[in-house]
Amino acid sequence: MSSSDTAWALTRSIAPRRYVNRMIAEADGTIRSNSYPSKFPTAGHTPPATPWTIDLTDLDGRFWFAAFDLDAKTPEDFDQAAEDLGVLVRILRDAQVPHVVCRSSPTGGFHVWVPLAGVDKATMVQLAGAARAVLPSLDHGLLCNDRTGAVRPPLTPHARGGASEVMAGADDVDVLRTPTVTAGDLLRVTAAFRELRPAVDPADSSPTGPVDAHHRVHRSLPAWGEAHMGTVAGGRDPSRTGYLCLLAAAVSGWTLADVEHAAKTAPGMEHYRTRNRPTGGRAPRAAAEAAARLERQWAKAQERAVLYRYAPEERQQRDLTQLTGIVDVVEAMLQAFTASPGRWTRTEADLHDSTVLTYLAWVSLRSGSRDVGAALRSVAIATGIPSSTVDRSLRRLHAAGWITRRRHADGPNAAVWRLTDRFSTPSEHVGPPHDVTARPPAELFDVRVTLLDALEDRLDAGRHDVFTRAGLGPTARRVYESLTTDEHAPEVVADRAGLPRGRARAALARMRRWTLAIATPTGWRRRFQDFRTHVAKQLGVDGILLRREQQYVDERDLWAWWQNHLIRKAGRRGRDRIPTTQVVMFRSVDDHGGPEAYPAYPCSSDGRADHRQAMRFVRRGLLQELRDFELAA
Repeated sequence: MSSSDTAWALTRSIAPRRYVNRMIAEADGTIRSNSYPSKFPTAGHTPPATPWTIDLTDLDGRFWFAAFDLDAKTPEDFDQAAEDLGVLVRILRDAQVPHVVCRSSPTGGFHVWVPLAGVDKATMVQLAGAARAVLPSLDHGLLCNDRTGAVRPPLTPHARGGASEVMAGADDVDVLRTPTVTAGDLLRVTAAFRELRPAVDPADSSPTGPVDAHHRVHRSLPAWGEAHMGTVAGGRDPSRTGYLCLLAAAVSGWTLADVEHAAKTAPGMEHYRTRNRPTGGRAPRAAAEAAARLERQWAKAQERAVLYRYAPEERQQRDLTQLTGIVDVVEAMLQAFTASPGRWTRTEADLHDSTVLTYLAWVSLRSGSRDVGAALRSVAIATGIPSSTVDRSLRRLHAAGWITRRRHADGPNAAVWRLTDRFSTPSEHVGPPHDVTARPPAELFDVRVTLLDALEDRLDAGRHDVFTRAGLGPTARRVYESLTTDEHAPEVVADRAGLPRGRARAALARMRRWTLAIATPTGWRRRFQDFRTHVAKQLGVDGILLRREQQYVDERDLWAWWQNHLIRKAGRRGRDRIPTTQVVMFRSVDDHGGPEAYPAYPCSSDGRADHRQAMRFVRRGLLQELRDFELAA
């Protein structure tokens, strides 16, 4: 029996419906469209002449397969998909759930098949949400698509050559013929995913495996960072553990050389020494590959550390009603950005408004509070937009009714804002209130983690020197935020960016000239390597955001020094009221106070404050020397 006949025999025995979906070749015999529009009955013994898929549900909408599609179109994606495969297979084995692992095509990617005994959609939705929060390469929509969800079965041919190949290390395909996995089994798998769900605040994350108590880092780290660094073999999710190690190092001010030193021996950084072998175990990485991957992930961790420094603390959720409202508003906001492009992308000011609104949504979602403090300089640093522009955006958003001001700025306390319910106007419900189905708490937290990741990716991608006004500008920023490493048609990119197609095409062409976007026969994508800094240097804008951030830090220190001066003039000791923004802590104690007491503020002979001289001292970092001189005198 030929391989095609074997694949067709398996398909006929497992297909939930009486037909399969097949591709259609064009007149010259070539398949150019990645779609399966034609129905082909399974009654005959002759297989289709083109590749085919089977539906995951029967005609009643009950699922007979859970298909985990781990996408890997690029070498970088393949590595992530292989890591995700290791996590998924460990979870299924621990839950004693039968499964089949296939290499979906010669170009990369994996399909993991789980035979189900007729499971309802609600269970699949929970599984998809929990898995999505843990497996970055997963096509989560396929797990719960009861209308058009379909996948090529094991052994079937691929349009570009080769076939879906069953891999060693899992069950044989015969387990697909006799499905036994129930909804209860899937709920256990869902619970296992939720144990690995990333914490909103990395400081609250726990190691996913035993910790080597004898391991010591060569530079200081937060307690949570040391725990992840010492996690033996990276725990159950080496990729996530390795990234948390890098994030802790970035927050602590480590350099790339420090990270490279730690990656040689730290148990938690196993991901940067070895790769997951799809058939089981781990294989050493080539030195060049390991160095390149570590450098790319380190750049990503440094970008995320900017948001982490200005992130609010997460509040304990006793009543999930408020968090449910926040999640609904954020989901509706992201949808509005693409559904109402005339409002959010018409002008440069509109683009800034949507970015500031994205940051406020991120702060609200992360803290779990509808009311969030937003200091202008903190918003400016996190978004890459000047503080004066942030101020104007907040005023416009407030005037238009998208946000409300709950409290005005007062001394060291920033203004407090709230996203209104204008985004998520609920539809009128007909019937008794108890018929309203709310998200279960666990599912709510799954969605929250996914939304946070989407918002953070958007902010990190756009916060760069190259997208400042002197660089490529905010329109290019919005398009770049909408690109991925997968190819998308220009129309899809325009829809994702919420831009008219003409402006999106113009921005794509401009970024292509600067090597930030690549055009392929099937669409547009980002470069696999981040060229933003290289382009910023060519445009002469490299370092703009860093200088702006330093300016804001100096202004905060100057303001705190001035507040301390006013306290002294009022006859109180500096220790009576410490400006909340103070970052300088002095070494000595005298009659003026302890380490929180600033030196005397520069004043002219008539007693007027000399702010310019004070700023010069701040910029040169001379406050400690002034304090020492004051004590010596």
